[in-house]
Amino acid sequence: MEEIRRAARTLNSVSTIASPSASALGEIKEEIVACVREEMTGLRKLVNTVKKPTYAQAVSAASGASTSVGGPAPAPYQLSQSLPNSTYAPTRVQPVSNNKLRVEFENVSQRDDTLTRLENSKDVKAEPVRMLKPMVILKGISKDVPSEDLVKLISKQNPEISHLIEGEGRDGEGLRLRFKRGNRNSNLYNAVFLAEAKVYRKILDLGRVCVDHQRITVDSFSPFLQCHKCLQFGHMRSKCTATESLCSHCAGSDHQVDKCPVKNEPGSVKCYNCTSHNARFKSNQDCKHTANSDKCPRLRAMKDKINQRVDYGFAP
Repeated sequence: MEEIRRAARTLNSVSTIASPSASALGEIKEEIVACVREEMTGLRKLVNTVKKPTYAQAVSAASGASTSVGGPAPAPYQLSQSLPNSTYAPTRVQPVSNNKLRVEFENVSQRDDTLTRLENSKDVKAEPVRMLKPMVILKGISKDVPSEDLVKLISKQNPEISHLIEGEGRDGEGLRLRFKRGNRNSNLYNAVFLAEAKVYRKILDLGRVCVDHQRITVDSFSPFLQCHKCLQFGHMRSKCTATESLCSHCAGSDHQVDKCPVKNEPGSVKCYNCTSHNARFKSNQDCKHTANSDKCPRLRAMKDKINQRVDYGFAP
């Protein structure tokens, strides 16, 4: 390629060379052009005969040039160097944080093979993605019942699940209070629990559980969270660090939905998250819905992503 560039520079400079003969100048140009064409033909043949590297080889080759001096090699490169002869490639490699990667495979056997290969690696530590425990919500508990006594009462008064909650080695961790929520009735409250998969399924099968003198309705509770301030996912308003309050109805950035000036106007609804997604990825998703609507494709995608990480204990 350097020879081609030199030839091109020579060709460009020919016009500046003093020449007593126009025909001689033309001959020089033709000779240079012929040489350039010959060189390019040879390079094309050479490129076509080069074998393309595998995924692991390509990443490994890049690692030598991208490793920062004085610091650890980036995680993708360490991973590729630890799997030099792999016959498959991950379906997705996603940077997470602190030099960590989330690596997804086409099937379980590829995942398990990768974990086995990396067991003794000095550069890469690998482990399966930690699954979340499912959650259940008990609705309408009397405020006379202290929340710290709930697990003990549920275990004592519901023999169908007591052995699952207090079984050997569990120490009551089969069911654990996560947080309390308000109820429409000011004399009652709701309670959300983390549950082991077996406890979760059994409680939902029962439909109601005994708590003190009550029969309390039980339902599944999604770990999905959406902030009502910034409209993003994974946290609540109380933990939000955003400086702007966004409107879930019209996507305005100077008010929230309870003070939206166009809330009752036809055609004013506009999803902030879908609008942002379209602008960022040049897509054309429908934005004619609120940001917290079940019709929102961004919200549904996030819910599906969260639910895939929950261990409900069902066989695949």
